[in-house]
Amino acid sequence: MSNSAEGALVGQKSLGAALIASARRHADAQALWCKGKTLTYAELFGQAAAMATLIADAVDLVPGDRVAILADRTETAYAGILATLLASAGYVPLNPRFPLLRNREILGDSGARVIICDESHRSQLKELIEGVDTPELIILPESAEAAGDLDLPQRVKGDLTAFALDAEFTAERRDGDLAYLFFTSGSTGKPKGVPITNANVFAYLSGIQSFCRFGPDDRVMQIVDLSFDLSVHDMFLTWLAGACLYSVPENSVLLSTRIVQEFGITGWLSVPSTAAWLKQAGQLTPNALPSLRYSFFCGEALVGAVAESWAVAAPNSVIYNIYGPTEATVAFSWFHYHTGQEVPPAVVSLGEPLPDQHIGLFTDGVRVTHEQGEICLSGSQVTQGYWNAPHLTAERFFEAEGRRWYRTGDLGRYNPADGYHYAGRADHQVKIRGYRVELQEIEHAVRTISGSDLVAVLPWTPEEGGMTMGCVAFALRATAAESDIIARTKEQLPEYMVPERVFIVDDIPFNVNGKVDYQALKRHPLMAEIG
Repeated sequence: MSNSAEGALVGQKSLGAALIASARRHADAQALWCKGKTLTYAELFGQAAAMATLIADAVDLVPGDRVAILADRTETAYAGILATLLASAGYVPLNPRFPLLRNREILGDSGARVIICDESHRSQLKELIEGVDTPELIILPESAEAAGDLDLPQRVKGDLTAFALDAEFTAERRDGDLAYLFFTSGSTGKPKGVPITNANVFAYLSGIQSFCRFGPDDRVMQIVDLSFDLSVHDMFLTWLAGACLYSVPENSVLLSTRIVQEFGITGWLSVPSTAAWLKQAGQLTPNALPSLRYSFFCGEALVGAVAESWAVAAPNSVIYNIYGPTEATVAFSWFHYHTGQEVPPAVVSLGEPLPDQHIGLFTDGVRVTHEQGEICLSGSQVTQGYWNAPHLTAERFFEAEGRRWYRTGDLGRYNPADGYHYAGRADHQVKIRGYRVELQEIEHAVRTISGSDLVAVLPWTPEEGGMTMGCVAFALRATAAESDIIARTKEQLPEYMVPERVFIVDDIPFNVNGKVDYQALKRHPLMAEIG
């Protein structure tokens, strides 16, 4: 339809080109609500155009170069992401709530040549770039002066004047050029980079638009961090449609229902645990969210009881459970959940792959059809490999049946009636509050801090069949106290990866293969101490 995002990608060579074309069509419409302020497309993209022009004038970027964004969900962050795409570069989100060392490692590994930073985090800049060769340019759009008080060796620019939307951005881009570079948890203790191209993003957005048709009158909520790739879904589907993105402040999940009600929000995407929290807080009452038209859940298993509660609260909304890792561009499969079932499913199906994508179940490199296997993905949404990590790429990608496949590490089974079903993890990776986490990374951190040679970390699920809300560590004969271990872990890992408890024990069980028996640890008497 002409009023929706459907067709907005047709004929466009890049995501940036598609977005600026949409902005020109909807110049006077509202594009962003953020921290109580509303910006039109002309205003938001005008700021982005100014930054993109500054970058082009100051740094000789080529397609595939990276621009880091150090900001919360602020006006600067959104304009910076758009500026990066207009400048034919790829953006790298740095989460201000991540430990300094983690962000520094991401910045260094990304090789970002430019940093865009909002005002509230400019004090972090000097520490962040210590020992990092790049960037060459720092942009502080909210600063009236060039932040000389920071004594930074790089060129620093601030107080930008917005450009008109008729500015031309003519850099040629290929399908394989970088759109963004996200970093996820790595088993060695080092975050792993996942480069996603224009072609990957186009494939995802086109697939979602086959059944989600936002239009200029839609108002779409964003409650996930910009370092979480679910943010890609919210931003770009919204702006391609000429709709308005409503950015909920950080740590304000319980305000989200009020914002839905106050502004008539029509589009929602969150991890299922957010809905579970709202349910537990008594906010999913009948017809509490009547304005919603589209509700998406992704990032962890969607419990049937939570989906039913959401349907009661949002009776005018369709509910989609979407599934996929960062390596496959936001989500790879979709399932339309139909409510009112006499007995809701324990966990909602993953459904079928998006158009032109392929899912296969494999065991020992052989595809299986009537039994459980590892979920593997193939298609135009899948990244070509990890950033600067050829050995990891070789481990996680393989060729079969004339296709290149990515091993998700998820186990699944197939039911012709409703598609693919999640059946647990094949490795030691879990979802904690929607974030994909390698438990080995937490084990590595606790082992280093505690002085223990053997550490085992388990996911913590307070209620049987419920959401994984955190983790618990067992450290064999650690020399540091539990409180010290947890305090120091907070300096190295994001909050959602910090153990709820660190149990210092004299013995850890092993299985017949001489490996740590994680199943036995789940039954350890100490687990009763956290419920």
